[in-house]
Amino acid sequence: MGHWETIGQSDEWYTPKNVFDALGERFDLDVSAPDHGRTFVPASSFITENSLNKEWHGFIWMNPPFGTRNALNPWLSKFFADGNGVALVPYRTSADWFRQAWSRSGLALFTPKLRFHRPDGTVGKSPSTGTTLFSAGERAENALRRAAALGLGILGRPEPVQSVEISDPRLFQAHGRLRKHLDKAGGRFAEMSTADSMEIMRIILEKYVDAPLSSDGEAA
Repeated sequence: MGHWETIGQSDEWYTPKNVFDALGERFDLDVSAPDHGRTFVPASSFITENSLNKEWHGFIWMNPPFGTRNALNPWLSKFFADGNGVALVPYRTSADWFRQAWSRSGLALFTPKLRFHRPDGTVGKSPSTGTTLFSAGERAENALRRAAALGLGILGRPEPVQSVEISDPRLFQAHGRLRKHLDKAGGRFAEMSTADSMEIMRIILEKYVDAPLSSDGEAA
């Protein structure tokens, strides 16, 4: 299911078949399946209700309902804790939940705008944004690589930045303040990667804060 186009109308939007054809996988479990209608998900078993309170198993497909602003947080938390599958979400780099998922994903595949299917079999309009597939586990990463090779989308891999933050507490604190300003500005500023904004903050500290002053009182 997906909820990318018509908030307040329906949670039931089915992932198109070409996505699964490109992934080339069969899943053990679809954790967010509809309780009626037939989807294209090639899975052996399905959970149709109370999924977050049930045990997940095997290789997972997850296209969760996208309702309120933070609706995806519990789904993604459980998905990455399980650590074995592929999750489909809308491309929302300015959202906190998206950034947290990005930092936990091994690989991400950014697709063009997918046209999801309605329960009656008709195809929805082109959504306002593209889609991201997040991987958890080696098998999922290989599936995303396969899909990218077939032209489904563009692969991305998160850059580790935790070691930099821990090794330099001052940089970590300054970067936190910078991120707040970038998020408030929105647009491309908010979409800047953590690695890029960290590097900007490092340059500011080295060149303008720690640099020795010249005779006219300016940083050399």
